[in-house]
This record gives sequence, structure tokens and C-alpha cells, in this order.
Amino acid sequence: MPGASITTFEDAAWWTLTTITTVGYGDEYPITSEGRLVAATLMLGGIALLGVVTGLVASWMVRMVDGSERRADETARELAELRRELREAVGRSGASGTDRGPFTDGRPSVR
Repeated sequence: MPGASITTFEDAAWWTLTTITTVGYGDEYPITSEGRLVAATLMLGGIALLGVVTGLVASWMVRMVDGSERRADETARELAELRRELREAVGRSGASGTDRGPFTDGRPSVR
């Protein structure tokens, strides 16, 4: 077609790649209505694809950060529960807190 900048398969492949990746150099472009419809579809598809990939990566990052915070909270709760149980066990045994029991490092004996 006269005035067409896309005349070979290589031109079409290059144009498709630059369009779908949203680079679009403008050195090659469709001149027919059908070609422009294909171009618009490729442009929207490229933007949608990049949006989906970006959304997936962001979602994964949020899950990783949220998961690590939850693990830290669970660990802190578990540690608090273990401390409470230890205090109860020491209280039931009648240890005064100064009873060193079998330990020599000053820890109370838990029987």
C-alpha cells in the first residue's frame, strides 16, 4: 500500500513488540482502519498485561510483609504465654524466686 511504513514481516513484528510493550517509537505505524484497530487492541492488551504483572508483584510483596508481621505477633504472644505458664509453675512449686535449685546461674528452679 502506498505510504505504508510496515511493509515486511520484520517491520510488523518490530511494530508489534514496540506497541505491546508500550514503547511505541513511532517509526512504524498502521495507516489502514483495520491496522489501527489491531494497533489499539495491542496497545490495550500491552497496558493490561503490564497492569496485571504489576498487580501480582505488588500483591505478593504485601503478602510477604503481612506474613512476617503476623509471625512476629504470634511469636510474641507465644512467648508471653510461656512466661505466664512459667510464673504459674514456679508459684505452684513454692519457690521464692531466690531458690536456685539445681542451677548455678541464678535461675529459679522449676519442678
